[in-house]
Amino acid sequence: MPAPLIHHIGILVQDIEEAVARWEAVTGYTFGPIERYRTNWWVDDTREGEPHFHDARISFTAEGPPYIELMEFHGDGTHSHREGEGFHHFGFIDHPDVEGRMEELTQLGVGHNGESRTEDGRVILWFTEKQDLDGIRLEFVSTDPQPIVPDDTPVP
Repeated sequence: MPAPLIHHIGILVQDIEEAVARWEAVTGYTFGPIERYRTNWWVDDTREGEPHFHDARISFTAEGPPYIELMEFHGDGTHSHREGEGFHHFGFIDHPDVEGRMEELTQLGVGHNGESRTEDGRVILWFTEKQDLDGIRLEFVSTDPQPIVPDDTPVP
């Protein structure tokens, strides 16, 4: 099986509206609408590994691949202010077996920190532990629908 291509490059920002304007002006790229990756089933190094609410604001470029994904600081864990602005991850999408890939990388000594699950506990997106790959995260996204909603969607 050939190696997958990088779909996007994730960048953490303090203010997504300002970042979109700045990145568009500097690169000439066009960013899509700001959306939210919203789930009640997020697991990272906070809350003792228990699933919790995650509501990250994101926007992708129209140009790519690789696309640029801007992500606004959120929460206390993998997308928080403590991570600092800048490079966050290389993203690989439409992976047919993200849980199998997690196991393969675990066998290679690569941990994970940050995952989105379904209500029944199945992993549909996950990040590698950044210190295990020279300070860089990889993101693996399954073929399953992701919990992305418009930015103005009220919190239930």
